[in-house]
Amino acid sequence: MSVFESSPSNHTLVGLTYSEYVPGLLTANPRLIDYVEIAFEQLLQTPEVGVLWHDVPVVLHCASLSLAGNVPPTSALAEKLDYWVKKTGTPWLGEHLAYVRSDGRYRDIAEHSAATPASDLIHSDFLVDGTPFNIGYTVSPQLSASVLDRVLKASAAWEAKLKRPVLLENGPFYFAMPGSTMSQVEFINALCEHRSEARLLLDLSHLAITCSNLSLDPFETLIALPLDRVVEVHVSGAREEDGMVWDDHTLPAPALVFELFDRLMTVAQPKAVTLEYNWDAAFPVEAVIRDVGRLRQIIADRLPEVTRL
Repeated sequence: MSVFESSPSNHTLVGLTYSEYVPGLLTANPRLIDYVEIAFEQLLQTPEVGVLWHDVPVVLHCASLSLAGNVPPTSALAEKLDYWVKKTGTPWLGEHLAYVRSDGRYRDIAEHSAATPASDLIHSDFLVDGTPFNIGYTVSPQLSASVLDRVLKASAAWEAKLKRPVLLENGPFYFAMPGSTMSQVEFINALCEHRSEARLLLDLSHLAITCSNLSLDPFETLIALPLDRVVEVHVSGAREEDGMVWDDHTLPAPALVFELFDRLMTVAQPKAVTLEYNWDAAFPVEAVIRDVGRLRQIIADRLPEVTRL
């Protein structure tokens, strides 16, 4: 029986996203965390990372399905994902509400290398006929009825294939996507209204970034989401540059993100919360230990206050 099955239903587990410092940290602090989250894309490039599942439970995260995009993954990539889902025994798969790939029809007017990456920077399994853009997971899709239908169908299909819940993660907004007819909150609520099986991975740092960049109240935005659908939470850092706030996993999470987690824990019971301190192999371990303790303290303090939504 896995830790996710044996843990009491009212107890939120605390995990850490894999980085090079993690094995040493866990050797020195074997009971620090309950699980490690590993990116599927990292396993493609460095499968030896997967040996962690022998010592600690693993949750698999993904940035390759392009649930809102118009180019699906190749069959080869889908087979590899299915392999790692089974190999790690992950209880669910987290994936972003993002394009990730597009069909390349606007290649002639693209002005940034991020939209037209060099072929040697992309693993061949990520290409379809050698042409799609890989724009990453941080670009929001157009929030419209047609994209909503696409995400609903894609997430249901992947859940059926992988025989695991696919948790849908809110991305950070750096601008309002042109052509959208819904806000991100409205889009996520519509997803959950149209599909009773839909479950969420709530990235609180992405939420805070979005609210700062779009001048929204983060606590009002949080409470407007369908928090009863949240299975996992992400916590990571952010940085401000030229009046914008950006996702940054090299920095500890700001105080606001912990305040949002505290508020969330008064009304919901996510199964897991993951610290994403994974962009710096030299991330200070004392900050990791401190913030794991902060999360556990919030969970312990708020557990008796949880109410049904």
